[in-house]
Amino acid sequence: MVCTGRIDVLSLGRSDEKADWVRNLRQSPEVSLRVNDVIYACTARVVEDAGEDKLARKLLVEKYQPGYEKDLTDWGRTSMPVALETELPLR
Repeated sequence: MVCTGRIDVLSLGRSDEKADWVRNLRQSPEVSLRVNDVIYACTARVVEDAGEDKLARKLLVEKYQPGYEKDLTDWGRTSMPVALETELPLR
């Protein structure tokens, strides 16, 4: 989901502070994201703001629930929300 320079992602895996991916993200937040043939330079961060957290969870569950047979409510409630902020594509 792209929303004025921000891409929100919910983790499907372990979402606590001890998870390797969370420690790696906090230590080195510079990441790249490829969408089709476009690569975006992004800065990743765990979403901390309560309003942003609620909106990200709501929008992502609404987007992906129609394509899944199983209920995504628990995933939307327990996953780790991560925002990838970007400016312009690298190429």
